[in-house]
Parts: sequence; C-alpha cells; structure tokens
Amino acid sequence: MKKIIFSLICVGMMPTSSMFTSSLSAQHDDNQQDYCFTTAVTAGFVFKPGDCTFKKVYGRGIIDAVTVDNCYYFWKPWGVGVKVSYWQVHGCTTFLKQRARAQEIPLTFYVRGVKDFECGLQLYASLGGGVTWLREKSYLGRVRFHKGIGEVEGGFNYPLCGCFNITGAVRYLFPSQWHHGRKNNIGGVDLRAGIAFVY
Repeated sequence: MKKIIFSLICVGMMPTSSMFTSSLSAQHDDNQQDYCFTTAVTAGFVFKPGDCTFKKVYGRGIIDAVTVDNCYYFWKPWGVGVKVSYWQVHGCTTFLKQRARAQEIPLTFYVRGVKDFECGLQLYASLGGGVTWLREKSYLGRVRFHKGIGEVEGGFNYPLCGCFNITGAVRYLFPSQWHHGRKNNIGGVDLRAGIAFVY
C-alpha cells in the first residue's frame, strides 16, 4: 500500500511541476490575470450511503488514505484541475466472517471557482467528472472494474506560513452504479483535510 500511495503522490505532483516550470518562462502582465498553481495533499474518510451489504462487510465507509489535488488558475477566480485518490478498507464477509478488502482509485478533472477574503481565507467550489477503478478481494474471489463518475466539491484554503496553507474539503462522488447485474457502492461523501502548497 505504501508503494501505491507514494506513486499517487508522485503522479499528482508531476503536472504541477511541469506547469510551474512553464509559468516561470511566461511574462507577467499586470493588465491580465495572475497565474497561480496549488497542490493539496489530504486524507480523510468517505461515507458510503445507502448500501446495507457494504456496511455489513466494511462498516460505514472507506478510508481516504491520500488525495492529491492539482489546480491551475488560468483566469481568477476560475481554475481547472485534476485530482487522484487512493481509498482502502478491510472488513469481514457476512458469511463465515472471512477477511475482505476493498480498494478504490478515483481520478477526476474539474472546473473550480474561488472567493478570496481579506483575512486570507479562500473558499472554493468545483464541478467535474472522471473515472474510478474498484477492486475487491475476499475468499469468494476478486472483482475488478472501472466506472465513470461525477464530482461536486466545496472547500477552503487558509494561509499557514509562506506558501503553505491548511486546507479542507467535502465532495460528493456520484452514486452507486450497476456492474454485471450487481449494485456496487461507487463514490460517496468524502471528508478530508491536509496541507496545500501555493505557487
């Protein structure tokens, strides 16, 4: 799991690094927008609503082990970004109480609007979509598939020191879907917090 989390952070940071390098070569024009990049690394918990089977096996939800969020503000207050997460949870099957494990990797692209306040607080809202990969393993075998998802998110950034911000967010990944005649609890309500870097 550590290798997966490290890989996700590296992949999430790559777009920001390349965009940051290109921004240094661009000339700044006071009559136009300021270019700004943010990278947020957060963790939290995803509540899985409305699926009794999932709750019996895994409980109320799934752990958001890490989420890497890169956003480029091309014309404030508007920005575009990409977000990738790694979720995982362990549980016991309802029959024979055997070990089970579920993993989910949502990848989404979004458009974001921000509102800045004089105190330094920044609120934002975003709307987007993408795909999620789901893998589940138990004594019954393995299930692997991917599905398209939608995303609505609201959150905040608050300056801590220098380019470091504290950040928090709540997002809703669109509801459960059917796969091979079975309803799978994809997405959910994701509550998370962490640190953001502003460039």
